[in-house]
Amino acid sequence: MKVMEAAFFDLDKTIISRSSSLALSRPMYRAGMVTRGQLVRGAYAQLVYALVGADEKKMDRLKEGMLQLTRGWDRHEVERLVEEVLIEVIDPFVYQEALDLMELHRSEGRDIYIVSSSPEEVVRPLAQHFGVAGVLATRARIEDGRYTGELEFYCYGEGKAEAIRSLAQDRGIDLGSSYAYSDSSTDLPM
Repeated sequence: MKVMEAAFFDLDKTIISRSSSLALSRPMYRAGMVTRGQLVRGAYAQLVYALVGADEKKMDRLKEGMLQLTRGWDRHEVERLVEEVLIEVIDPFVYQEALDLMELHRSEGRDIYIVSSSPEEVVRPLAQHFGVAGVLATRARIEDGRYTGELEFYCYGEGKAEAIRSLAQDRGIDLGSSYAYSDSSTDLPM
């Protein structure tokens, strides 16, 4: 029996050169979902992220800010906006090397997964665009079609490793012969 293998890729600063969530701030501003002040704070956060990266404390602040920002948003409206603009906004920032590495793993019979702390509504359309097998990403709590401002699952640090182990068990993936790629020490558990 052939061993099933996979390759797991972090998204932000591994597949793309910036934060996928923050890249959506301008389209969300144009759609009236964020204010000008929130747009400016998002641009500042993107600059800090690009220059110095994000440690655990910064990621927690970013997560809390995003949760508060999204409280009350309609899930379908967010998904529609993301699908309309994401590829156009993100494609210029995709690392060709990451795409080449994905293709190499595909050619060797491995399934490709994107593992990201970004919201699954952002990661899922990108995964479809890149033709990967699946997504492990942060899930927001939704009630009556609207974001509550709380999380169901935060796909970060040890959470990424737990999600990968669970997927491996469900799909019969041998993690010992699989691969994982990231830019961050916070992904060492992955």
